Amino acid sequence: MTRINKYLAARSQLSRRDADKAIEEGRVRVNGKLPEGPWVQLSEKDKVTLDGNDISGAEDYFYWAFYKPKSVLTAYGDGHGKDTLEIYPFLREKKPAYSGRLDYDSEGLIIFSNDGDFIRRLQRAEEKVEKEYIVTVNRVLKKGEMDDLRKGIVYEGIRYRECIVEQHSHDRYQVVLHEGKKRQIRHMFRNFGIRVKKLKRVRIGSVNLNELQPGEFREFSPKEMREML
Repeated sequence: MTRINKYLAARSQLSRRDADKAIEEGRVRVNGKLPEGPWVQLSEKDKVTLDGNDISGAEDYFYWAFYKPKSVLTAYGDGHGKDTLEIYPFLREKKPAYSGRLDYDSEGLIIFSNDGDFIRRLQRAEEKVEKEYIVTVNRVLKKGEMDDLRKGIVYEGIRYRECIVEQHSHDRYQVVLHEGKKRQIRHMFRNFGIRVKKLKRVRIGSVNLNELQPGEFREFSPKEMREML
């Protein structure tokens, strides 16, 4: 038996607090009926829906790597004229939780899973999960600027921690972060008056894009499962 709020948190993007709220708002049904509250205990035979979507029977967790293309919002729902994750039928139907939000103009790896606890662990800064990017810019970093990025900087009042920065070619850099603040890499380079022309995430932890093309999914390999879970 499992408390319903814990059940929801493990199988959706909801935290336990948000799960409690969803139950209070009538968004959850157990065997077609409104549960009395977040303390309700569920058995394996119970059918649970959230916003009309069946999330029961989700003990068979899935773990997927996805190559988000440019010009797609990392979000579900109405994109106000912009494409969202819901252009992909699998994501539109399941709306699984994800880790590794990328902005509209960026591309690369996002991880999807119906294992909510796993996704939240990836998102916690204290876990220090590495995120690797290939960044193309409009001018070369000076040595002092690269040293500053490696040590960590403050931009517009926000502290960005130390990171790995290596030059790959004239205008391309490898950047490895242990955090994921909003538009972080673009802000880090903008601190020096540098514009990011292309931003591609190629790795989260031990999961790489490998041969994925924009818009493609793949399951974690057995090695990735062992190292990430």
